[in-house]
Amino acid sequence: MKNIVTILLITIICHQVFAQQTNEFRAWKLTNYSGYVGIRGFYREQERVLKNFEEYSYYPFLYGGIALNTNSYVLHPNLLLLNIGGEYNPGTANQRYTVSPDRSEVLNISKLDIQGIFFNSKPMNLIAYINLARNLINREYVSSTKTDSKNWGLKYNFRNKILPVTISYNNRKWDQEELETNRNYFNDQKNFEARASKSFTKYNDQNEILVRHNDFFRREANLTETHNIFKSINIINRYYLDRNKRYMFRSYINNLDQTGTVDQVRFQLRESIDLKLPFQFRLGGSYQLFDIQQRIQGNRLNRININLQHQLFNSLKTDAFYDYSTNDHTSFDETNLRFGGSINYAKKIPTGTFGLIYSYRRHNQAVIGDSNKTIQIIDEQQVLSDGEIILLNQPYVRIETVVVKDALGVIIYDEGFDYILIERNGFVELVRIPGGQIANGSAVLVDYTTDQIGSYQFVSSFNAFTVRFNILDNHLELFYSLSNQDYSDLEGSELISLNYFDRYSYGVRVNIWAITAGVERDDYRSSIVPYDRFLYSLRMSGKAGKKLLLSLNGSVTDQKITLERIPQLYASIFGKMVYMIKPKTKLDFDIGYRKQVGEQIDLDMITAKLEANTSFRNLYARLGFEVYRRNYIGEELNFKGIYFQIDRKF
Repeated sequence: MKNIVTILLITIICHQVFAQQTNEFRAWKLTNYSGYVGIRGFYREQERVLKNFEEYSYYPFLYGGIALNTNSYVLHPNLLLLNIGGEYNPGTANQRYTVSPDRSEVLNISKLDIQGIFFNSKPMNLIAYINLARNLINREYVSSTKTDSKNWGLKYNFRNKILPVTISYNNRKWDQEELETNRNYFNDQKNFEARASKSFTKYNDQNEILVRHNDFFRREANLTETHNIFKSINIINRYYLDRNKRYMFRSYINNLDQTGTVDQVRFQLRESIDLKLPFQFRLGGSYQLFDIQQRIQGNRLNRININLQHQLFNSLKTDAFYDYSTNDHTSFDETNLRFGGSINYAKKIPTGTFGLIYSYRRHNQAVIGDSNKTIQIIDEQQVLSDGEIILLNQPYVRIETVVVKDALGVIIYDEGFDYILIERNGFVELVRIPGGQIANGSAVLVDYTTDQIGSYQFVSSFNAFTVRFNILDNHLELFYSLSNQDYSDLEGSELISLNYFDRYSYGVRVNIWAITAGVERDDYRSSIVPYDRFLYSLRMSGKAGKKLLLSLNGSVTDQKITLERIPQLYASIFGKMVYMIKPKTKLDFDIGYRKQVGEQIDLDMITAKLEANTSFRNLYARLGFEVYRRNYIGEELNFKGIYFQIDRKF
């Protein structure tokens, strides 16, 4: 009996696995492949000049390149699919400056990618993979890095009508070296994730549960080590309450238990509704609970928000909001009441449109605290963009306690290499350094300690008004904006820094053919960090005949912090020309200039590259010349080179 059952099970499994008859049974079959084999070379000269140091070097180099990507299966496509790819550039591993300074793309020294998919077309499948790589990359034309990475993992999928499930495990290690500074970083990350989703009603509801266990270790360049273990569970729900999907309910629940270098327990709850009402009204509301407990402090935030919107025809949109929150912190109790509204009016006029926006906000804040205590701020989010003044939210920061991390909170950035801190009238400004680990426009998390300033309360009023004209069939755009913030009902205000301000912005933008140019002034008269800023922009692109393509992009941000008379300048212009000699032969010319003036960010740089590309059947070739000049905070770098590449693709 057991033998019969075994034979039946094997027969059923084989029938399911090999049900497709379009592919024959093979021990192993190659279904597709591609790649290239080639030869590359370059000659580069570089001069590096410091105050008391001068270095000259040249690099003649010849090396090969080969890459191969294959798709195959073992026994049958429904049993095991194999995707194997690799690349190797012999010789590059021995060369520290194989990436020329003006490049921003990744150069792979070597890599190997292997992926196996078991039971690909079946409800249950398993994916196993391993990726090994060594590459070189340049960050913003300033820093060159070499990275060795190892990444492997498993992913299991079970698709079904009852409870679809996905389980995955990933193990990643990478070792990175900054070639100019000799800074080394090491990461070791292990991630386990299980996800299940289910719909219970006929109104297309969504319900998901996500469980994570992450183990993260990092060693910084200064040998500081961080090791944290994250255990979290997320429950996400979305329900439509009617057949027409006009009424919706959302729920988000998250619980995080973190141990290691930083211990914390965090619970988040957000319940919200969105109701589309008659007569073009829309009502939204939410309740949020945020509870975080750490070694030395904890806080519990409760928040209620209500928002009502109305749309009158296509021209008038109005909204009003009410927001109330309480924060029970170890060191203080805080209550915030915010309410206000806005009017947005848009109207067609001869040859264009007219827009008018007005908004009003009122904020009542009361804090009861002990001036003898300190407050530790954890994971304050900021976005760092060149030309923007970014201040930490709280005043009286103990600047030596500031820690800046990536958006996930796992990479700790280095002051002086990745960012700088500048004290501004009781606040601290955070500025990223070009070429560091923080990319322009990226989000960071900031931890710091600030002195508790006791009890206080105030009422702030904010008004903003904007008028905009778009005329002459979108060829001319004019705008003017003003806003102000004032305070009343002050108690204990001598203990805090309040931001009284009047702000005036106005500008013009012109669109003619393929050219867009604009100028804007921003006059920010603040009691904290006042500044006067001019922004200029130019963008153009087009064709000259059938063979020549041209583009040019430039911007200038010229600002001055008025109290301290500190100038700051961010200027850049990049041009590109493409000349099509023949359908498969073209000439590319790129040129760029970048200028920065400011505290610890001075940069003067020009880059230029001329490259010819051609192909004949499966043979591809390119020849290029490049020049690079950079002066960054007193360090001069002069570079020039020639390179070539010939590849046979298959």
